[in-house]
Amino acid sequence: MSSLGIPLSAWNSLTQLVDHCAQVKPGQEVVILAHEDGVYGSDNWCDPVAVSWVKTAFASRGARVTVLWADEQAKEHAWRFPPVVKGAITNADIFVNLSNDLVVEEVAEFRTFLPVCKTWYIRLFPVTANLLMSKWAQTPHELVIMLRHLSSNPFMTHMAKFKMTDPNGTDLEGFTLDPVQRPGIPGMPYNSFRRDASPYIPYPEWVHPPVNCKDVNGVFYFNAMLPWWSHYIGINSSWETPIRIDVKDSRMAKISGGIESKKLENYLKVLETKVGDGIWKFDTFHFGIHPNASVNETECPNADYRRLVDHSHTSNLHWHIGSAPGNADYNYYPHITGDIRNQTMTVNDKLVFENGWQCVLDDPRLAEVAAKYPGLPGIPTRVK
Repeated sequence: MSSLGIPLSAWNSLTQLVDHCAQVKPGQEVVILAHEDGVYGSDNWCDPVAVSWVKTAFASRGARVTVLWADEQAKEHAWRFPPVVKGAITNADIFVNLSNDLVVEEVAEFRTFLPVCKTWYIRLFPVTANLLMSKWAQTPHELVIMLRHLSSNPFMTHMAKFKMTDPNGTDLEGFTLDPVQRPGIPGMPYNSFRRDASPYIPYPEWVHPPVNCKDVNGVFYFNAMLPWWSHYIGINSSWETPIRIDVKDSRMAKISGGIESKKLENYLKVLETKVGDGIWKFDTFHFGIHPNASVNETECPNADYRRLVDHSHTSNLHWHIGSAPGNADYNYYPHITGDIRNQTMTVNDKLVFENGWQCVLDDPRLAEVAAKYPGLPGIPTRVK
């Protein structure tokens, strides 16, 4: 138990959050956003105990902390960036977001606002007391940052040839594009964390930035996706019969499988009326960079939230199902993902993933960082 009455396992996570991720300073204004509806079962899952612990952690470093409880149900194709929330962010030094509805990946107005207001934005994923006490949340922030940095190395070469397969039948090949063509991607300098490139700082660190590709051809099978869009598509975030996508010249030529494939295709057709033909592009993938991003049903009884955590695991790789940006009439980013977990991937004939194991995990520099944090979770042992 910490001196503030918070369990030591949760305090391990919270000190990583405030000292290493947020790097909060005395006197800074901190706003925490949570949803009342999340307490009683919505997609904005959270609990008041976790919120109070987060508030206590920031206050212990001398910050002035305000908690904003919202209770607004999201409306499909009319998601809002609430003006009251916008005002709170504008007047804060650090904005800590526990909301699953208000996210930069989908809400374009929120994404473009952050660089303008110059407020540090932290997406806090451990939104309950149990999640704050998990190995996932306790893993040293510096370790995951180093992993994110090192995982970029295979994707720094323009027109590197990749090949990707998995036991479900996925068999794709193509070329990665020059990272200079996409500023801030794929990696961040190790010592700068994310701050030199973006005001968006997830905790724990979540995924490697997108890798853009060209001349992608083959077949892709997947049976999971992020739950944000699956909710609106009308399917679960994971399912039994894989969806198959036939890919020709970086476009989805055919979608087949069970009922989930039909619902996905129909929803893409709806999105086509809003964002155009780009919704059929298949040219972007990225992957998780957290070695301990896995929680059990006791730690997290919400299946969709477990899927959200799994998405950031080092074994999880996802393709974007469509690459169309928003526009003046539809100010949202379609961010539907197709997730796989057991892929083998080579880049210029060098092994990057082997049966879901991200090979950078074998880099001794990660072991050196982990050794700085005895007693906290490190790199798991590879099971062959």
